[in-house]
Amino acid sequence: MTFFLNNPKNLLLTVSAVFITALQAQKPVDEKRITRLTNDITYLASDALEGRQTGSPGEKLSADYIVAQMKEAGLKPLKTDWFQTFEIVKLRIAKSDCVLAFISPTGEAMQLKLNEDFYPISQSGNADSAEGAVIDCGYGIVLHDSANRDDFAASGDLKGNIAVIRLGFAGDADNPHSPLAAVADINTKIREAIAHGASSILFLPGSNAAQVPKGELERYAKTLNMPVFYLKKPFKGEFPRGVRMQMKSHIAVFKATAHNVAGVSGKYKRSKNNIIICAHHDHLGFNEYGGSRYTGPQAIHNGADDNASGVAAMLELSRSLKGIKYKKNNLIFVAFSGEELGLLGSKHFVQQCPVPKQKISYVINIDMLGRLDEKTKTLMVNGVGTSPVWKTTLSSIKTDSNRIRVATTESGLGPSDHASFYLEGIPVLHFFSGQHDDYHKPSDDVDKINFAGMSAAVEVIEQVISGNTGKKKPVFTKTKDVTPGRSNFKVTLGVMPDYTFSGNGMKLDGVSDGRPAMKAGLQRGDIVTKVGDISIGSVSDYMSALSKFEKGQKAEVTYLRDGKTLTTTVEF
Repeated sequence: MTFFLNNPKNLLLTVSAVFITALQAQKPVDEKRITRLTNDITYLASDALEGRQTGSPGEKLSADYIVAQMKEAGLKPLKTDWFQTFEIVKLRIAKSDCVLAFISPTGEAMQLKLNEDFYPISQSGNADSAEGAVIDCGYGIVLHDSANRDDFAASGDLKGNIAVIRLGFAGDADNPHSPLAAVADINTKIREAIAHGASSILFLPGSNAAQVPKGELERYAKTLNMPVFYLKKPFKGEFPRGVRMQMKSHIAVFKATAHNVAGVSGKYKRSKNNIIICAHHDHLGFNEYGGSRYTGPQAIHNGADDNASGVAAMLELSRSLKGIKYKKNNLIFVAFSGEELGLLGSKHFVQQCPVPKQKISYVINIDMLGRLDEKTKTLMVNGVGTSPVWKTTLSSIKTDSNRIRVATTESGLGPSDHASFYLEGIPVLHFFSGQHDDYHKPSDDVDKINFAGMSAAVEVIEQVISGNTGKKKPVFTKTKDVTPGRSNFKVTLGVMPDYTFSGNGMKLDGVSDGRPAMKAGLQRGDIVTKVGDISIGSVSDYMSALSKFEKGQKAEVTYLRDGKTLTTTVEF
């Protein structure tokens, strides 16, 4: 299971639980099923797979194992190949031929050392050598208020030249409530410099409170066709006049191939609708890309519960549901990769959907099914509000309350792959056995799995699917959605950002009912470019902007819709 914004998935939505009463006597545990589940999780969560990081050799081993098990269960590849591949960015690093050189009025050149004296920051893209006059733009503050301050305009003609900008702002630089704080972030300064005609940008140390850009380049940063460097050496006073500068930025991008796996039970028929039963098979690896809650030495994150358990359950269902008569639906089993990096695999599947999206009846997503609490025995089923059929279905299944009880939540959004389908107007259910302290830690190992609880949970899922395979396509209903995750902020718009969007601004992948964005008329697909006086170039800008507002405050939001710039007022 993944995370949205800055928070892991400790989400249990605050709605009333609906418990299904025991309708039959306690049935014996299926020992053969438990053996199969044990075998699957033991392999997938073994050190040999090194945590199944997306795009890693261990992830490919996981995908190959899933294919082998699907073949053994009698499944066929959904298309000609079992795999649906997509690329991820593993690493961006500055190449050794990056150049920052000062050229004196007499033509003498002084070349600085990469990483020792300067380094490109994440916004820097590949750009061949550029030379221009150095224009000292002070702190690069533009504030359109009574002061009408514009550091760029006051510095001279910047067009085609190189902007030198100090970090932060002078004066009450430690005061986050200063009106300057809203326009002193790096992205805002970059946008203003470009608007004033800068060909390249060099940042200098500034106020002590300013956040220094990292030398590590963000993997999915929105890059510019120009060098954007940070000079580590501070300058006292103005930058020397008459100096010219040469800048060259070359960034190496290393990518990896990730693997979704998709198989179909029986012969796929275009005339039928499709039921998708899915689970993500990737995890955190050695925590190369972050997300771990562990603070010790580097270690493999095996992800036995997250989500070897979901994959094992999905594989078990591919074996046990073979005998169902597929009157109206194909059964499609999918293992997604890239979930931990922001639902990348399921988003790719939806965007490059191998079956018509309008012919997907519903989606069953299984994420973290291995830690059913032995005292409460509660299985969470999220998304029951996404179709009227779910409550009827769940009320009719037979369970043994000595083994398992079912609690439900309405929302179709959540920090797992079902959200990618819900946002396309497809009914979903997400099965989840509960949160635990081993989540996103190396201690999430196979010895902690409750296999008897897993077996009981698989029986519940079997009944849900077998009770709906022969019926018509369920009607989709939009739910009153709770924004996934939590934040350290006092306010929120109530939106889900599209983390795959590479343009300027923050594209909305979802808008929660009853929240400020929905009330202000914002919609999925809108691109937010400004909140109040704060320009929004990325999700991180949005996060920064939230910290500036209090509950009850109003702010004007600027956004793009169908190429048109619009504004609305939100009340937090």
